[in-house]
Amino acid sequence: MDRSVKGDVPMKPIDAEQNRKMARVVEQRVGNGPSDLVAGWQSMLADLLDRMAAYLRPGATVTFQQLVPDEIAFFQRLSRAVTVPRSAAAFYLPPSVRHQMLGGPSGGEDGTPPPDAGVLVASHVADHGIIVNALFAYPPFTPAVDVYGQGQFVAGYQYDTIEACLAELGDILRRHLAGAPEHPSTHKEKTTHE
Repeated sequence: MDRSVKGDVPMKPIDAEQNRKMARVVEQRVGNGPSDLVAGWQSMLADLLDRMAAYLRPGATVTFQQLVPDEIAFFQRLSRAVTVPRSAAAFYLPPSVRHQMLGGPSGGEDGTPPPDAGVLVASHVADHGIIVNALFAYPPFTPAVDVYGQGQFVAGYQYDTIEACLAELGDILRRHLAGAPEHPSTHKEKTTHE
């Protein structure tokens, strides 16, 4: 049996059957190529970006005027931590505004905290072929960044904390939105960061 060694820890050989099982699970959850579900979600995000078009600025993250104090503090933290490429624009959708627009829990009405600190939606300035969508979730939920392109899930990143998500979000925006718009790769990227 051939075993690769990394340091002092022997590595198991690749189990082809196990890899096939994992690939089937991933394909069932994410799917290969465009899907109606993902295309619908990307279309909804593109519609939000279109509605915000008059306020979006290249290389910047914008938000709404009427925010609660916690949302203002988070937006300021987000703005300091994340640099948006000049070829892209982003907006921060806080829980209170999202609740007004889309329904769902915003927290605060009955004294319960919101389930997240809001979302960031970004794309190229005049092209929504690729959209980056970050959710700044509080525990027990997971902060995550998803990237959609041409109706398919292109990349996904999960983090243990909002701080870890904020620390890498600028790199993700540069990776997917810097420069001229391109068609997304069919290669899918899924990572988890601690």
